[in-house]
Amino acid sequence: MHNGSNGSNSEINGETGKTAGGNTSRPSRPLSHEVALLLLDSFSKQGVMTAWGAQLTEMAPGSCEISVPMGPAVTQQHGYFHGGVIGTIADSAGGYAANTLLMPASECLTAEYKINIVAPGIGDRLVARGKVLKAGKNLVVASTEVFAVNQGEEKLCAIMQQTLFVIPKA
Repeated sequence: MHNGSNGSNSEINGETGKTAGGNTSRPSRPLSHEVALLLLDSFSKQGVMTAWGAQLTEMAPGSCEISVPMGPAVTQQHGYFHGGVIGTIADSAGGYAANTLLMPASECLTAEYKINIVAPGIGDRLVARGKVLKAGKNLVVASTEVFAVNQGEEKLCAIMQQTLFVIPKA
């Protein structure tokens, strides 16, 4: 659910009726309160996300949304969102989408990703929406779309696919 709160007070969206891939053939289960708290705690420990003012704005089994506001720390020389910021928010959204399915027993680390920046990141904020495409015992494949939001209008600026290692929860 979109909200204006900080990441530690984000609400949980588990009533979409869709699976991560958008297929409605399997019923959606809500994200457990325990997993939601683990996700929020983990996210709060990411220094780069905290420094950039990023928020975990939606969580559901197999999906995650992260938002980053525009500011001097996230721009490049032309005043757009920096490509490294776009890649980082995409990576985190895909990883946290995977963690919605892996926690509390496991977590993930990025093994690799491929990102296509398809338009400049011009706007008031970036929104990255990650979803799990395939979750296996040792690897998870996720996809993320990143949108530049300008005065409430979203424009696709990047598409990412990633592979994540499944690791035991520390």
